Amino acid sequence: MGNPSVKDRIEQLRHSVPLVTEQAGARIKVRSAVVLLVAVCLSMIVIVIWEAWSSRQYHLHDKEVAMSNLAQTLASQAQATIKQADTLLFTLVERLESDGFDPAGLPHLERLLSAQRSELSQLHGLFVYDETGRWIANSNGAALTDANNADREYFIFHRNHPDRGPHIGPSIKSRSSGEWIMTVSRRINHADGSFAGVALASIYLNHFLSLYDSIDMGRNGVINLIADDATIIVRRPFNEADIGTSLANSPLFKQLLPSGSSGTAAFKSMVDGVVRVVGFRRVEGYPLVVFTALDKEEILIGWREESLLSAGIVTLLLGFVGVLGYRLINLMMQQNRIQNQLLDAQDKLLEVNRGLELLALEDALTGLSNRRQFDLFIHSEMGRARRSLSGLALLMIDVDHFKLFNDHYGHVAGDECLRNISAIITDNIKRPGDLAARYGGEEFAAVLPGTDYVGAFLVAEKIRRAVLQAGIPHREGAEGMVTVSIGVAAYDPASQAQPNDLVGAADKALYVAKASGRNMSVIAN
Repeated sequence: MGNPSVKDRIEQLRHSVPLVTEQAGARIKVRSAVVLLVAVCLSMIVIVIWEAWSSRQYHLHDKEVAMSNLAQTLASQAQATIKQADTLLFTLVERLESDGFDPAGLPHLERLLSAQRSELSQLHGLFVYDETGRWIANSNGAALTDANNADREYFIFHRNHPDRGPHIGPSIKSRSSGEWIMTVSRRINHADGSFAGVALASIYLNHFLSLYDSIDMGRNGVINLIADDATIIVRRPFNEADIGTSLANSPLFKQLLPSGSSGTAAFKSMVDGVVRVVGFRRVEGYPLVVFTALDKEEILIGWREESLLSAGIVTLLLGFVGVLGYRLINLMMQQNRIQNQLLDAQDKLLEVNRGLELLALEDALTGLSNRRQFDLFIHSEMGRARRSLSGLALLMIDVDHFKLFNDHYGHVAGDECLRNISAIITDNIKRPGDLAARYGGEEFAAVLPGTDYVGAFLVAEKIRRAVLQAGIPHREGAEGMVTVSIGVAAYDPASQAQPNDLVGAADKALYVAKASGRNMSVIAN
């Protein structure tokens, strides 16, 4: 097996391998410790800054999503509220255009309007005006004989526009009750299509405000219901002075709504100058926009508290690491001074350790012989075969697509795969004189003394089939399982003077096996 040569190589190594001086190594260790300490501290600072920034972006994005969802919900609520009122108006207009304004039928009409109003809690009232603006009928039982609404915006709109669809006017104070209302109206026509009057449904602004006030929007949160002409219909928090305020120059109408019917953003309010995170959505079927917003500073209060806490904890850790690192470096410098005095003894100890490493002939992962023992063994066996004119064969075994296996299943699974294949090779090489070794990476070798290429090929096929039958899953492999390719070579004293010649022949056969499709055994030519 060549053990005397191992001793010779150890002796050569002791005199030929240069050692880095202990003083230089010690200085490098101290520098490395300083660099490591600085790198750890800087890394912790960078990580904290990055986490704080990511947390800030998450907080803002989370509230943007919340505002978008809230705007969608409130837009659906507004659409349903107005739709109910508009449906009553549509039916009322059809009835009036069919029956006319017969004075005898007005008491019945008012009772009908009152009954319809009582069914919808959001309705302030239902009203009918003739072509001059005079009150014809109402659901509230108001007797205003001299009242006239010809000056109201909705009346003027319908008188001047032949459109038959619903019209939502600006918020106003009711003349009959003094309460703030939203108006939804439709035009009434004579039989010839001329203007005959207006049917009006008024909705309490409090109907919207009661819902908006029940939503937690913080101290400076805002919910707006805005008309398409950019005027505020209702705003939470409620302030009478805000009703009718134009937002035409705000980013909502200049930038956001022209780009889409819904979305999120962050900008400064032109009403009170507060920067808010907003969500907006158009009300389907009606010229309205729902706008919800949270104060950006309020959103970031929690983030600031978390960031300050994290910064405080990291500062303490940095202080601890700094003190510990300083003491460690001082200790290393003291040790270096002591080690300089023991340099001769350390050099001898290092030489002995290197000798012991050289004697380690087993592969740690698979338990097979390692490359060093393989080299010594094949050199010894080639000499024996040459002297005794006996046979000698070599198998070079390579795991197919092992890099893809490692990439897909991970290195832990890759190591387990190599151990399994090592066990299979060992099980199929039974003779005491044979040697199985890990040649390197995913490549194995088997040295078979007293064997020709025919016997070696049979052993190779046993190993190949056993690996395939083991059924180790490999999604990236052609068979769906782990396979091996094997190159077979027999020792020829006439053409193979050195171990590398035999190894090269087996390697060429292995290359042919891989080039021919893998999962096969090929005999060297």
